[in-house]
This record gives sequence, C-alpha cells and structure tokens, in this order.
Amino acid sequence: MAVLKRADRRGLLVFSPLGAKPFRNFGRAKRLLDQRSGVSGWRLHDLRRTCVSGMARLGVAPHVADKILNHQSGTISGVAAVYQRHEFLAERRAALDLWGAHVGQILKDPSCEHRGELKIVA
Repeated sequence: MAVLKRADRRGLLVFSPLGAKPFRNFGRAKRLLDQRSGVSGWRLHDLRRTCVSGMARLGVAPHVADKILNHQSGTISGVAAVYQRHEFLAERRAALDLWGAHVGQILKDPSCEHRGELKIVA
C-alpha cells in the first residue's frame, strides 16, 4: 500500500497510464518485465496461482481467495452460491495485507534461499 500511496495518481484508476481507462496491454507489459528482470518462461497466470497458493499456506479461507481472484463460481456453490451475496471485503483486505507482509518479509530476509536471485524491477 505504501508504494501505491507514493505513486503519481492521474485519475481514479491506479494501474492505468492516464488513470481514466483500465489497463489492457498485459502482453507488452509482461515482455518489458521479462526484459527488465531477466526472467522468462513464466505466464501472468503464474502470479495468480502463486498468490492463492501462498495465501492458502498462510491460512486464508478458500472462499476469500476465490473472491480475490474474482472467481464467480468457487468454493461456495449450489444453493449457498445463489443466496450468498456477501463480498467479504474486510476478509479480502486482511488476506491481501497478510500476503503483502509475507512477500515483504521474503524480500527483507537475507537467509531466504533465493534472496540473491531477487531483483526489484518496479
């Protein structure tokens, strides 16, 4: 959140060049990220998988992770999915704060197995 607070905001949307239209050029952005980081052979979907798997290890409930990934049909199904309309906003925020703290700890931990391979590119 601290990075987002420091970002130059030009409009309502955070991840948008001018802040007015949603970001759409994921292919170009990924190629640039590959180039800057020196890492290739991965897909953007790997970030979603890594995040949700990591949150599960941290104890985040599956239905909360489903909401974070914007899955329309997830762990809540059948009749419960028809009637259950709660958005779990507080739980989603807590889960993402927990994940952010976890990633932050990895970046700070000098004993991390892959610490020497990490490169900050943003």
